Amino acid sequence: MAKRKIVKFREQGFTLIELIIVIVFIGIFATVALTRTQLGLNVIQEQIAIDQITNDIDFAKSMAFANHDTITIQFSKNNGVFDKSYALYKGPNQNRVLISDFPNSSNGVVSLDDYKMREVKIKSVNFGNNNYELQFIPLGDCNIGSEGSIVLNSKTIKIEPITGKWTVN
Repeated sequence: MAKRKIVKFREQGFTLIELIIVIVFIGIFATVALTRTQLGLNVIQEQIAIDQITNDIDFAKSMAFANHDTITIQFSKNNGVFDKSYALYKGPNQNRVLISDFPNSSNGVVSLDDYKMREVKIKSVNFGNNNYELQFIPLGDCNIGSEGSIVLNSKTIKIEPITGKWTVN
C-alpha cells in the first residue's frame, strides 16, 4: 500500500490586528490629506477674492477716467462686522446711482459670498478717518489723502493716495 502524504493548507489572509493597523494608517493619511487640501482651498479662495477686489478697483478707476464721472466703491459694516460685499456707484456724492451693469455684480453689488470665496472675510476697510469708501474722480484720481487698506483673512490690499495703485502683502 502506498503512503498518502497529508498536506495541511494554511489559511491565507490577514489577521484582525493587521487589518486594524492598515485601517488606522489609512485614516491618518486621509486626515493629513484633507487638512492640507482645506488649507490650500482657503489660500485659493482668498486669492480669488483679492483678484475680484483689485480688478474692480482698476475697472472703477478706468470708468471714472473714460466716462469723466465719479465712481465710488462702498464697503458697509453691520453690527461691527464688514459685509462680504461692496457696492459701486457712479456720480458725485449727492447724485449717486448704483452701477447696475457692473461686471460680476448683482445690480451694482459685488458679493464675496459665493462658493468660490466662501471662507474669505473682509476684516477691515480703512480709507482714512474710518471712511469705507474708495472714490475715483473724473480724471481717474483716487480721493484718499493717505494710504488706504482692505484686510482680508491673511492678506492686505493697500491703496496709494492719488494714484489708486494697489499692492498686496
